[in-house]
Amino acid sequence: MNGVDSLRRKASHRPIGTFLSVLALCAGLVFADLYGMFGSAIPIAGGRILYAWTPMIAAGVTVWLLDESVRDWLGQLRNLRVGIHWYLIGITIMMLGTEAETIVAALSGADVAVPYAPAGRYLFNFAVTLFLAGALEELGWRGFLQPRLQQRFSALRASMVIGVVWVLWHIPMILTRTGEFTVFWEYTLNMIALSVILGWLYNNTEGALPVAMITHASHNMPRIGDAAGNVPAVFDILSGDTVLYLLCASIIALYAGSQTLTRDGTLPVVPGQLGECVPEQERTAD
Repeated sequence: MNGVDSLRRKASHRPIGTFLSVLALCAGLVFADLYGMFGSAIPIAGGRILYAWTPMIAAGVTVWLLDESVRDWLGQLRNLRVGIHWYLIGITIMMLGTEAETIVAALSGADVAVPYAPAGRYLFNFAVTLFLAGALEELGWRGFLQPRLQQRFSALRASMVIGVVWVLWHIPMILTRTGEFTVFWEYTLNMIALSVILGWLYNNTEGALPVAMITHASHNMPRIGDAAGNVPAVFDILSGDTVLYLLCASIIALYAGSQTLTRDGTLPVVPGQLGECVPEQERTAD
């Protein structure tokens, strides 16, 4: 038990560093096995799902090392009873982002074909992302990192930091083209802006992870419409979803305030900890 006690003491001093270290270890092991570095490559589809679990696994291990309540951390998944408008807002922003280029092209007079993909693909992508893959990342990004970073920094800065970590975590998949990614700098802007939107939803629903998870799953849906003809030249520089997410993130920061991203100035408590979050005046301002 001495080894475990030592790890717990170190984790208590550096909870965020511990999470990042465990995340790097888990992601590295899964990625190495995925590409046969240990002699037994797992299927690509299964490996991608397992890789998506690594933020959740890292958060769970870190919560355990901190001797906090794993039940309370997972209990964020039960926080379903928030205003339905938050679910609708998240889904709408993601859908508008996905369809932004099609909408602009249609308004410019281009012909639009719908649906772009078979109907079953939309349901399949949403269900797999929500219950098996990407949405489970939220147990790590929003469910663990967001409230802890907000004890030290403004909510806007915390969300942007998570966006950067999110991008770095995706680098192995980007380098090996395991998934669909845009150019790196644009992808980075997209993920940082998306992280601000998800942080805003998380804070305003008092830590309702289902809202962030459903929004995340909506983000991974294929587009509905396909416009015939050229889209405006601006989309040659930035994709439609990146433009919309940057616009939404800017409006959120201006409207809700960068310190908490909430109009009432409150923040969710850290799951599994007793007491309230650090008061606003004690956190680092932007």
